[in-house]
Amino acid sequence: MKPIVAKLTTSPQSSFKYKWIKRDSFPFNWHRHPEYELMLLLKSRGKRFVGDNISFYQEGDLVFIGTNLPHTIYSPAEFVGKNTRHEAILIQFTSNVAGLNFKDAPEFQAIYHLFKESARGLQITGKTREVVAKKMIKMNSLDGIERLIQLLIILDILGKADEHHKKTLSSIEFVHNLQPNQQSRIDRICTYLNQNYKQNIRLEDAAAVAAMSTTAFCRFFKRSTGKTFVDFVNELRVGHACRLLIESDLTIAEICYDVGFNNVSNFNRRFWERHHLCPKDYRREFTTQA
Repeated sequence: MKPIVAKLTTSPQSSFKYKWIKRDSFPFNWHRHPEYELMLLLKSRGKRFVGDNISFYQEGDLVFIGTNLPHTIYSPAEFVGKNTRHEAILIQFTSNVAGLNFKDAPEFQAIYHLFKESARGLQITGKTREVVAKKMIKMNSLDGIERLIQLLIILDILGKADEHHKKTLSSIEFVHNLQPNQQSRIDRICTYLNQNYKQNIRLEDAAAVAAMSTTAFCRFFKRSTGKTFVDFVNELRVGHACRLLIESDLTIAEICYDVGFNNVSNFNRRFWERHHLCPKDYRREFTTQA
């Protein structure tokens, strides 16, 4: 099941979309779009799907979704009761909303960093969530430049927020956000791993790409990614397996070998470590809702 590509629609009076949504339910609508998305769930609870992440959400849930990251929420009417409507605030905008240059302007560096973080999807928590939620609600009474300024303030708050208030949702492997022409050492290593994950990648080969000894490479890799080399490669393979489980009809065994695992038992074990679901149940989460 490939995600539907959704198209952003805005009013002639605005360069971005702000919408207060009220519905009887939130149907399963697996989709992606080139715009960034900020969504606050006011009255709803159900399941949230972001990249390869599946989790439950409650009222007050706030997420920031990067460009072209597949996602949806799913909450039928019975999740909140027959007489209660689901309610949410949705904001969608492009990387150059209102013609602003976030990459080069020094005032926008926190926002530009937020954009890069959002490639994997972020759940916003704690005090940051409370502050941003109030401002998103306030935006409903604003329009024109005041609403745009409020959006920029919100993005600045999110960009400068404590890392403990921003939980990454999808695995980096699902997003494919590493480009071959990135020149930094860690990006060069990760690009190599992304291109060769189906093969039997040896530690010595990865260290050679970084022009480091294996001992120095292991220290550098753990410091840069927060994971050991073996854990990163396993997570990389599981991330690609998730995409195949969602978007293809390949059997679980076929997927196991296609992404570089040498036996199904090891694949199931590594998959469980990441998602606390077996591959079969993970696939069912998507196919039964669609």
